Amino acid sequence: MADQPPDANVAQQENNGFGPLFKPRGRAAVIVSIVVLIMSGVVLVFSMRERESKEGIHFLVFSAALLTLSAVFGELLRRVCLVTEEAQHKGTRYQGNWKHVFSSTFAFEYGRSILVVTVGSALFVCYALYEHYKVFSHPNYAVMFAVNCFLVPQLVFLVGLRELSPVETSEINERENKNLADGLAWGYYFGYLKLVLPRLEEQIGKSDEFRYQITKKKLFILLPKTCFTYDDIEHADDRVKWAGNLPECKINRGGIKARSYKHAVHQIEMPRPDGGVDKYYFVLEYATPLMNLYDMSTHADAPLSRQERDHQVVLFMRKLKDILDHSPECKGKYELVPISGNETNKIADVLVGMYNEANIEVDEHADAN
Repeated sequence: MADQPPDANVAQQENNGFGPLFKPRGRAAVIVSIVVLIMSGVVLVFSMRERESKEGIHFLVFSAALLTLSAVFGELLRRVCLVTEEAQHKGTRYQGNWKHVFSSTFAFEYGRSILVVTVGSALFVCYALYEHYKVFSHPNYAVMFAVNCFLVPQLVFLVGLRELSPVETSEINERENKNLADGLAWGYYFGYLKLVLPRLEEQIGKSDEFRYQITKKKLFILLPKTCFTYDDIEHADDRVKWAGNLPECKINRGGIKARSYKHAVHQIEMPRPDGGVDKYYFVLEYATPLMNLYDMSTHADAPLSRQERDHQVVLFMRKLKDILDHSPECKGKYELVPISGNETNKIADVLVGMYNEANIEVDEHADAN
């Protein structure tokens, strides 16, 4: 394997070895497409103007409008072919409702834009035929329209040229919350965090043992890049010791009466240069849904490559943060702790670093006031 460039190695050490957190995709592809469209149009218009003046521009616009119409009608015809398959599943997939069959098959995300372009193209074709009937009524135009409407769309579909690229599939899944990570994050929130985070400070206050020991009244959630979670965090870092549990919180959930939820408290002891020891207490646990990603990446019947897993864990972290930050009852009551998941970045060092950094920020605000 070729050595990675130095910048890549530095990037992989970001976020406690978790690596860089990529941002949502922007609109660069759309902007570039618009630029290409405009530049191509300008070049063609000037070339036609030099050769045949006004008639050349009419030919250019007429051809573009005719091809656009044929592309739209060709796509509609292709979707008619899709209806023939969906009709066989009308009873099981669509509750026997033809309206659902057609609305599912003929749904267009940018329907209004398509309608505007189609109507505009149709109006110009009609105008061109009215003004220059002898020129544009040539049979070759009808043949071109028929080929692009009936033949090309079916051929493109059958050979697989319409298949979305991995980039496009990823963009759609991220935009529409269809990623595996999105489902795991929402399930983690609705099934657990939304229930326990609003009650966390109250549960800490009920603990005679830890109410004064825990100064950061937040749930620290470990997010290893490897997605592997130990049953005992001490196995990942022997300086992180289990100190006990907070009082259990009982909630009626899913038909289970007084279902028990409780948090583990972990203690970290860090030696000082003067020989003393600083003790830190954290309400700490792994993000348990990540173990599902790890299991899927190692299970033969649920193939998930390491690259895909690494992608999904970043999406999970990003989505979970977005969900919690927009939840009034959970905001400010958690800390996401990304780590590499290997021995290069120790959990105790990361947690103590976060603790001290937060204290510095608080002290700076206090001094400013």
